[in-house]
Amino acid sequence: FDSSVSPLIFADQFIKFSTRLSSPLVYGLGEHRQGLLINVTDQWKKLTFWSRDFPPVQNTNLYGVHPFHINLELNNNNEQTNFHGQFLLNSNAMDIDLQPLPAITYTTIGGIIDLYIFTGPTVQNVIEQYWNIIGKPIMPPFWSLGFHLCRYGYNTIENLLTIIQRMHDADFPYDVQWTDIDAMSSYLDFTYDDKNFHGLPDLVRELQSDGKHYVNIIDPGISSVQPPRTYSPYEDGLKKNIFMTKFNSTDLIRGKVWPGITVFPDFTNPNATEWWTNIASAFHDIVPFDGMWIDMNEPSNFVDGSSDGCTDNKLDNPPFVPNVLGGSLSSQTVCPSAQQYLSSHYNLHNMFGYFEAIASNTAMKTIRKKRPFILSRSTFAGSGQFTAHWTGDNRATFDDMYFSIPAILNFNMFGITHVGADICGFGLDTTEELCTRWMQLGAFYPFMRNHNSLGEKDQDPASFSWEVQQIMKQALFMRYSLVPFWYTLHHEAAMISKTIVQPLFFEFPNDENTYNVDQQFLIGRAILVSPNLKTETNTVHAYIPSDVWYEFPSGVKLQVVGVFTDLDAPLSKINVHVRGGFIIPMQTPGANLMIGRGNPFILLVAQSQWGNASGNLFWDDGDSIDSIQTKSYNYLEFSLDNAVNSPMRLDIIKVLGVNKPVTDVTINGKFYTDFLYNIPDQILLIYGLDLDMLDQENQVIQWTIAN
Repeated sequence: FDSSVSPLIFADQFIKFSTRLSSPLVYGLGEHRQGLLINVTDQWKKLTFWSRDFPPVQNTNLYGVHPFHINLELNNNNEQTNFHGQFLLNSNAMDIDLQPLPAITYTTIGGIIDLYIFTGPTVQNVIEQYWNIIGKPIMPPFWSLGFHLCRYGYNTIENLLTIIQRMHDADFPYDVQWTDIDAMSSYLDFTYDDKNFHGLPDLVRELQSDGKHYVNIIDPGISSVQPPRTYSPYEDGLKKNIFMTKFNSTDLIRGKVWPGITVFPDFTNPNATEWWTNIASAFHDIVPFDGMWIDMNEPSNFVDGSSDGCTDNKLDNPPFVPNVLGGSLSSQTVCPSAQQYLSSHYNLHNMFGYFEAIASNTAMKTIRKKRPFILSRSTFAGSGQFTAHWTGDNRATFDDMYFSIPAILNFNMFGITHVGADICGFGLDTTEELCTRWMQLGAFYPFMRNHNSLGEKDQDPASFSWEVQQIMKQALFMRYSLVPFWYTLHHEAAMISKTIVQPLFFEFPNDENTYNVDQQFLIGRAILVSPNLKTETNTVHAYIPSDVWYEFPSGVKLQVVGVFTDLDAPLSKINVHVRGGFIIPMQTPGANLMIGRGNPFILLVAQSQWGNASGNLFWDDGDSIDSIQTKSYNYLEFSLDNAVNSPMRLDIIKVLGVNKPVTDVTINGKFYTDFLYNIPDQILLIYGLDLDMLDQENQVIQWTIAN
């Protein structure tokens, strides 16, 4: 650690210091639209941190604040490549400048220097050390790992019903139906439009009876201009004194959002969580929603500061303003001088979404008595303990699809592992080609939701041609078959700080070719995803790290590794490969995850070059808050750890890389005849097993290969 590269400046509303970097290769520092690797070998890079509602573009501050980075330490002696990390725990507006020296300079306009250094030496060690400070990710409910469908612009319940029915008729698996602000009454939180969406409560209950779930949108801006005794969220908030106020005043600060003139809750106020829970519970009694989508929580404001401007003081007009979009801290948000329970908005702005996520998480646990699902647009370091995240209002372009990959990789580093992007694009009309490619990619996001904006054409999978529907359906079946693997990864993230999706360099740190790969990614340590991100192309130029890889789901072994190579990628295909040495727990897909939970399991065994493999499976009821504490779960390293009373049957074992023909198979010493051996692809398929995975006795399955 070397901070001698520039002097420390510590003054009221201005703190500036620098530290030397080990190399110009840096990862992290979000939320920004950028590639995965920040390489400042021959350039300067300025990144600004101040939560802002703005569609993702490059070189500007966006929805969240994560001043954490990982620095690669260049390997000059052919030794193990090491990494370290650095985190400035500071919630004020700031600029971070990276320079070719290489060095990093922090300039913030408040707070203290609370700087954490994580020594690694492996990149996974850095992640574990960072998450020990900010908190580990939340374990999501099982159903939230399925396919989510939403749009702004259903407009009527008839249109919504039409889309639900055509998804059903086309046999698409999906789990969660969402509605946007057009389903509200006059854009008022915790209401629904009983005219255009008449019957919504009954529809939600019908979805739930079919095993599906429903999530609605909630914005923080609370209307303050409704007739007396007609809108309890505002009136109850007044009684509890939980709204933000003007500088040195008891007058509420008022802005303008979707419902018109609004006030803003102060979620740092101890009374705010109870108020939020009560109004959410009252609405849940009418529309029994299963999760909360908290949007516009930077917080967003359609006027700068407030409806009557901001004061001329040092909080609203500080002596130094970082390079924020709009040039002012009050641009499209609340006056920094607004007063909150803990401090001024000047100090707390970047944490607004964080505190709202805590309140929403508590509310959902109180209301449903089950594992909460929250989706937040604005995030801060540690938000992953309470919420999932999506990358905001992207557009239907191939560039936006590409930028989603470094975004989800960064947010996994930031400890928000349940993350995805609006599949097919939120803004602009999508195309059949783009949406097909994006559905294929999105099937491998941790959080998978198709969502688009008002005025754009429908882009639900069932709205496309029959041929494209079959391709999208294949991608969804791939996702649903892997949900036991996904669920186990979420458990490991929540318990032992393992990222769910990760860059290639996490697993291959000594391979310099992996340092700048951000058009591919790994799911856990075992699955490599190489999507086609370019229009009118039928190949993918992909890097295949030096190891054993099998194509998924065919099982064909890749012959060329350790190089960049062109993979066939017609519209009907996304390239996915399973790494040798791993056992992937799978399950036969159902119409939704609740239906599919009872289906037989499948073990995909991908042999390493030494002929071995290992894997594990975590399985509980998928919804309980306390399954770990009460030990109501099964954890199998393909041996029983603990049991619950739900059946778990093993039907198929698929073994890849069996390089000689199999002559016979035995189970516990008895010959078993239901197996096939594919000579060209070297695959052994043992089927029709119907074995109890929770049997206390060892199940020994052996096969004999020809001499």
